[in-house]
Amino acid sequence: MIYKPQKLQLSLTIQFAVFFILITVFIYAYFSQKFEEEVLDKFTFKSEIIAKFLEQNPQFFATDTFNDKTQLIQLMMLNDVSYLVLEDQHGSILDAINLDIAEYYLYVAANNNDNISFDETIYRVVLPVQVSQSNTGKVYLGLKAGLVAADLKKKTYLTALFSLTILLGGMVFTYFLSSISFRPITKLISALSKSDIKEQKLLLTKFKNNEIGLLAQKIYNILNDLDKSSTEVSTLNERLQDAFREKIYELDIEINNRKKAESFLKKTEEMFKVLFESAPIGMLIVSKDGKVFKSNKAFCDTVGYDELEIVRMNIKNFFEGNSLGSLRSSYQMIMESESLDLECKLTKRNGRKLFALIKSIRIKDENEELISTLLQVLDITQIKRVQAELETALDKAKESDRLKSAFLAQMSHEIRTPLNVILPAIPLLADEIGKKDIELVSILHAVDNAGKRLHRTIDMILSMSAVQSGNYKAKFEKFNLVEDLKNLSKEFTNLAKEKGLEIFFTNNSLSSDISADRYTIGQVFQNLIGNAVKYTQRGQVSVTIDDYEDNRVVVKVEDTGIGMSEKYIKNLFTPFSQEDAGQTRKYEGNGLGLALVKEYVTLNKGIITVESEKNKGSLFSVIFEKKIIKVTPENKHLMLNEV
Repeated sequence: MIYKPQKLQLSLTIQFAVFFILITVFIYAYFSQKFEEEVLDKFTFKSEIIAKFLEQNPQFFATDTFNDKTQLIQLMMLNDVSYLVLEDQHGSILDAINLDIAEYYLYVAANNNDNISFDETIYRVVLPVQVSQSNTGKVYLGLKAGLVAADLKKKTYLTALFSLTILLGGMVFTYFLSSISFRPITKLISALSKSDIKEQKLLLTKFKNNEIGLLAQKIYNILNDLDKSSTEVSTLNERLQDAFREKIYELDIEINNRKKAESFLKKTEEMFKVLFESAPIGMLIVSKDGKVFKSNKAFCDTVGYDELEIVRMNIKNFFEGNSLGSLRSSYQMIMESESLDLECKLTKRNGRKLFALIKSIRIKDENEELISTLLQVLDITQIKRVQAELETALDKAKESDRLKSAFLAQMSHEIRTPLNVILPAIPLLADEIGKKDIELVSILHAVDNAGKRLHRTIDMILSMSAVQSGNYKAKFEKFNLVEDLKNLSKEFTNLAKEKGLEIFFTNNSLSSDISADRYTIGQVFQNLIGNAVKYTQRGQVSVTIDDYEDNRVVVKVEDTGIGMSEKYIKNLFTPFSQEDAGQTRKYEGNGLGLALVKEYVTLNKGIITVESEKNKGSLFSVIFEKKIIKVTPENKHLMLNEV
């Protein structure tokens, strides 16, 4: 059997042996590769000289074979080249020197990185030769490798011999080093193997004053401690008796604490009793078979019974009627459920019915056995009555909303139908009259403006009604704000020129794609740009699109018009509100435009803000979320600017 130190010694010897093997392999691999690279560098250098010569003499790649090869042959002799084969870019042989030798040594094998010939006398090389951008080819060379290969083998063998010498020396050194190092440990184990403790102590005192000696001294001390263990047993017994005394004292403390806990439990029960009696909702404690143990004053007031009358009654008596069926099923739900919220009817003493919300909680002992059930009863009769009244009021409100919608639809039909006849006829009458009667033409022009104004008012009232009632069905789609706003700005160009105004459109956004209802967005900016032109007498109107924080886009409509007071801005988006009200107002309008703008912006999850100063102009800013497209494997083909 191998002792532990011998196993450790063997393991350490093997580790050092592996270390020297790795060093040997590294030395052999490194120097072998170094010698081989030196040889390959010589062959590569000689081959590149021939290739450079051919690149500097493009006549070798001409269609006809070049006859004067004196310089090339001399250059081959100087560089120990045995054969040379030239190929064009299509693989056809253009010319060759010693072709029979080249074929004998299989010159084409150089294409497969097979450089050394079968007899190790020729080193095969293939190099590309580029004469011009459109004329390239290959050159196959065979360099004499006999002496070089022999020299390389010699160096390789010497390197292997040197590596083996290092390996053997290292292993011998490791063996002797491990034998010397583990000799004291072997002696220590031999001393501890003795069966007599006195003999062990005698051998342990003979170690030198080194690390092994210190270890032997520690073991000697442990043996002395073992001798003293018998005397310490009695001491431990005494300590154990002291520990028992301490535990008895702790038990007394535990008993006192339990008494305090019982006292606290009694106080808690008294507090629960006070809370039970004074609770504002009815409470019952019911046995397993449904009989009442305890009832508080609130429940007695709810059902009209005295507490003495309720005790020992079955809770089925409080449900509506005493028959079986659905009422009994409610009773079963209360008695069989762990925890329950139930809405049902109760019968009072005078026979009147009331609605009650009942919550039941089961009370169990430490063994999870049912003791009783706690019922909480809340009279919700008044709540039910109010709920019924609210439902009636809601039905009336729905009917009123239906009547309002029907009224608006009827008025729209009754007003729009005559207008659809009157408005197209006015231009015809104006053309018929011509310029003969200026006063009549002026009247027709006024009628046309009034009809269009009435038409716009009806449209706005109906749009506001549709949005506020939720009847407008938005159609969300992805589109670019730039195109729509550019077209809207062009629509107001002629009107602006008539008033002597300039209208500008600027796009500073890298991407203004949004997902919104296109119709309502168009109505928003048609109102804002129209108001800017309407309330501006001189100066300019500008529409600007900019990128905004958190991947949003902001559209700004700014004018140099009459502006608004800070007091009126608070009511700006209120329906039918106007700063200049009354019959003498300068500008026409019904006060619904900006209210409708606010509703449309909210519908599209946008934000609208306004800054204005009296007689200096106004700035409306509308912010929208940009449309984000996530790049997935399905839409990976999208371009970056599309995303």
